Amino acid sequence: MRFSTLSLLATVASAAFSFAAPVTPTENALEARCLCQDIHSIITDVTTTITPLVTELTYITSDNCTVEVLTPIIGEIKGVLSTAISQVQGLTGKTVVTLLTTVDGVLLTVTDVAQLVVGLLNLIFGALAVVLKVVTSVNAAAVIALLCEVVELVAELLQAILNVVGGLLAILLPLVGEVVLSVIATLGLISKFSFLSVTWSTVSSTVFSTAFTSTYTSLSTAIATATATA
Repeated sequence: MRFSTLSLLATVASAAFSFAAPVTPTENALEARCLCQDIHSIITDVTTTITPLVTELTYITSDNCTVEVLTPIIGEIKGVLSTAISQVQGLTGKTVVTLLTTVDGVLLTVTDVAQLVVGLLNLIFGALAVVLKVVTSVNAAAVIALLCEVVELVAELLQAILNVVGGLLAILLPLVGEVVLSVIATLGLISKFSFLSVTWSTVSSTVFSTAFTSTYTSLSTAIATATATA
């Protein structure tokens, strides 16, 4: 499956989110704007808030794909995701109607929620794929470590959403694209997504840059060790 990350990012960014998205401080703006009473508010708010941040990643080139450049962006993305995780966990115990009814009174279906989640996953992983395509061997280890921090939070957020929205996984899984799964596999974080029950041996690694491909084998053990002890 061929995948245009820039096209995907443009599509998601122009989706029907009618409110403006502040960038700094992102997690505070997200928390203030979201009433945290329904899953739609949380996912749409985090998607809108994170869009300008991940868009910055799509402009990264091999010349500036460094820890110094990426760390501030990654830090803000992590803040948004951490806030969203807390908000979703706060929905535990609420009724299905409360979870799935939007602030406008629209009762979502589980399929509607799956589409929201896929949009967020595509947005994040599409941007990370861009970074992986341009990272050079000299910066690969440090950059990979940063990306792993983001993906681990995505795993935590996704699992939290699945825990509160019953029946979501069966509908969501067929919608998850190759780039999402490829980035997870590339970063050696399959175990963090074991709850997806994906047959990872069938996932094609199509997002590697030449430099990344040539260095990944030697780096993977060190990355896995660092991740396991984090």
